[in-house]
Amino acid sequence: LEDQLEALEEAIFRERFRRATTERIYKLRRDLLEVKRAVSPLVDVCNRLMRADVELVPEDARVYFRDVYDHVIRLNEMADTLRELLTTALEANLSLISVAQNEAMKRLAGWAAIIAVPTMIAGVYGMNFKVMPELDWPFGYPLAIGLMLATCGYLYYRLKRAGWL
Repeated sequence: LEDQLEALEEAIFRERFRRATTERIYKLRRDLLEVKRAVSPLVDVCNRLMRADVELVPEDARVYFRDVYDHVIRLNEMADTLRELLTTALEANLSLISVAQNEAMKRLAGWAAIIAVPTMIAGVYGMNFKVMPELDWPFGYPLAIGLMLATCGYLYYRLKRAGWL
């Protein structure tokens, strides 16, 4: 389980946001839970078998049960440690996914801001006003297009510089 956890931790930072990585974390947690369920009852059993007040167990067997008890305690502690590491790995994986989603949202918001400007200007010109002085002016239409392009260009420049695009 330790080797699998180390490989999983490397995969979290190497492989970018694969569903399989999260599924592997949950599979390891289930495997670890099975180990914990198997080991936890043995702590009490081994403790009772190595105590001196149990007369059914010979003295030479108690030495053996002390050794087994030590191993069971270590396994129990290792299972707790691995559970904490798996929880941390899952949190790191989810945090990286969240960061990637935030980056995608920034890009979408940036492009939405750029597209909103020409949409607004075109929307104003799409209204059927009876009197719009710039429509009779020979440079009115090119000025509106130029304003759209200039504003979009400026927004693109600022958002690119800010790291949103």
